[in-house]
Amino acid sequence: MKLKELKERYKNRFSMRMIAGVLCVALAGGSFGVYRLQEDQLTAAGRYFTEEERAAAKKGADTKQKAGKQKADQAVKETLTEQLTAMLASEGTQSLDAKEETVYLITDANGAVRQTIVSSWLKNGSAEAVIEDATELTEIENVKGDETFAQNGQKLTWQANGQDIFYRGTTQKEPPLSEKLTYYLDGQEISPQDLAGKSGKVTIRFDYTNSAKTTVDINGKTAEIYVPFTVVSGMVLDESFRNVRVNNGRVLSDGNRLVAVGIAMPGLKESLDVDEKDFDEDFEFPDHVEVTADVENFSLEMTATVAVAGLMSNGGFSDRLDFSELEDTLDEMSDAMGQLKNGGGDLADGLDTLQESMGGFSDGVGTLANGMNAYTDGVSKLADGIHSLDKSSGTLESGVNVLKDSAKTISDGVQKLDQTLRAEMTEKEQAAIKKEVDQTVAAQFEKGTASYNRIYQEAVQNFEHTMTNDKAVQTVQTGIQAGLNAQGLTSDGVVAALAQYYAANGFTDASGQSYSAEACQATVPGTETTYAAYFANAVLNGGLSSALASGITGGIASQGAASVGEAVVGACETAAKQAGEMAAVSGAQSAKQQIAAAIGAKDEKSGHSLVSGTKALSDGAQRLAQGIPALKDGVGQLVSGADALTGNHAALKEGVAKLSDGAGRISDGVGKLDNGAHELSDGLEEFDKKAVKKMVDAYHGDVKELTLRIQEIAKAGEDYRTFSGAPENMEATTKFIFRTDSIKEKGEEDHK
Repeated sequence: MKLKELKERYKNRFSMRMIAGVLCVALAGGSFGVYRLQEDQLTAAGRYFTEEERAAAKKGADTKQKAGKQKADQAVKETLTEQLTAMLASEGTQSLDAKEETVYLITDANGAVRQTIVSSWLKNGSAEAVIEDATELTEIENVKGDETFAQNGQKLTWQANGQDIFYRGTTQKEPPLSEKLTYYLDGQEISPQDLAGKSGKVTIRFDYTNSAKTTVDINGKTAEIYVPFTVVSGMVLDESFRNVRVNNGRVLSDGNRLVAVGIAMPGLKESLDVDEKDFDEDFEFPDHVEVTADVENFSLEMTATVAVAGLMSNGGFSDRLDFSELEDTLDEMSDAMGQLKNGGGDLADGLDTLQESMGGFSDGVGTLANGMNAYTDGVSKLADGIHSLDKSSGTLESGVNVLKDSAKTISDGVQKLDQTLRAEMTEKEQAAIKKEVDQTVAAQFEKGTASYNRIYQEAVQNFEHTMTNDKAVQTVQTGIQAGLNAQGLTSDGVVAALAQYYAANGFTDASGQSYSAEACQATVPGTETTYAAYFANAVLNGGLSSALASGITGGIASQGAASVGEAVVGACETAAKQAGEMAAVSGAQSAKQQIAAAIGAKDEKSGHSLVSGTKALSDGAQRLAQGIPALKDGVGQLVSGADALTGNHAALKEGVAKLSDGAGRISDGVGKLDNGAHELSDGLEEFDKKAVKKMVDAYHGDVKELTLRIQEIAKAGEDYRTFSGAPENMEATTKFIFRTDSIKEKGEEDHK
């Protein structure tokens, strides 16, 4: 995840080259005014040739052409170089009232500055009579009008009279950006004077030094941020240059001459504080421009370099890198994860409680079984006691007391069991069961499993067959034709449109045979039909709509099959989860209900269920104990009742055995649910540790710091306003233009 945002934006040098390529194409196809940049005189920024000046320039060019090829080539090179300068320097403020300044730096062939001239344009969109300006320039001169100014220190007051003001001046101030040109011949460094007239592999390297920087706070740490200058260097090369290559740039040719243009961003890598090793293998920051060519008799008229600050801020770049919503989302995710972990812990604790309660439930069932054994023993003793009642009244009384206590124990146990079984399952119990079912189903539908692959393949095959069969193609073809008819494009109309296009642009058939526009306009021998109409009919009748329909259906099938397959698998998984959850909850509830029904079912002979029977038994035992004084009078009847009671022993024991078996199964199920709940709680803890916390830590580490640096870089570009000075309340922009001297052999005319 480290530096991913930057890697996506600058993942290789191709993006930089494409920028320069677009500029070159614009240069070749555009219409730009020409800046006449000369060492002794400079026209004002924003001023373009008038029609009269263009005519004079053309006439001068014709004169030079007649004077000789060398002078004509010189004029072309100067014009193309100045067009490049005009194009790259044309960006400026769009405000009605603002200041645009262009800093021209005249340098020697190595890039050392010999003279600095600043041209300023005061835009007066509000048609003010007076414009207040500030500047550090000297030798100030109005270059496009007769408006006057008064100067007080660095303050200028122009009598604008509603007009824009164009003025220039000079300064000895060091620019915030400098360039150095180094020349190599066959791999060895050489001075530009010694390079003139030489032949071989020549390399011209532009290195730039950015001294405009500011200190900012990044996440509590002090960092240096450079003003983001975008620098473009270009030169015009004649036919003596071959195999021209430019790093971070492009080469454009008109057949006779070449224009080499490169782009660089000095200081960007230092501002970002990143290592190129963190990027793709062939990535490098564009901090220099290098032009290499095979040259015969080397000479160079000049090079031009344009630098503009603040390009990174255009279009709201810093706003698009605002990750505050992402930070809020990560914080919310972290809070939600904490709540989820707490909920998982509560679920595990609740199931622990349920499991502990099941121990009491099992004990109750055991008590019931023990009580049942005691009951049967008591009944036997009761019968013996009754039969020997006459001989031992003491034994009878003892047996009755045992029966009373045993019946009470059985009744209490059965009543407690009945209440437990008849209680509805809580939402927490149901949620725990559903969670275990969902995990089981999800494992069956994981990507790569047999279930997933089978459903996915069947869905994809069905979708592809549906979209590519003849019926689908015919339906789309009918729709295409209907659309054409709806727009008034009948077959004759389509043929006529195609014929008109071929007559204007020519035609190339499927085999690669080309026919020119003139050939398409000719008439097919023996007919009144032109070749253009013939080709149009051939294309239409050759299955154009059918091919389009096949392409459309085939594209839908290939692009949508995977999504359809995944959607079908997801739907099947959702349905399986829902069915499983319902079955599991229903099964558990049904088991409880079945056991409750079993102990509540009435015996046809006795009319009692286990619940009511044990209650009645307990009540009867109590009454029996109370009636012992009168027992002797009804010994005969008691003997009969004891015999009947003894006959129900087998059925009662069978019911208690079933109850004990059901209690064991319920206890096992609760144990599994409890284990699953603890696994869920542990899994949530691990997910929080290995995923959520790592995402939060990664954002607050590299990504957030890199984002803050890019925002500070954009702000530095926005804050850089002026080189020579401007009022605080005036919007201002600045661009820098470097021009190097020509490189000629001694005695050759030097055109600057």
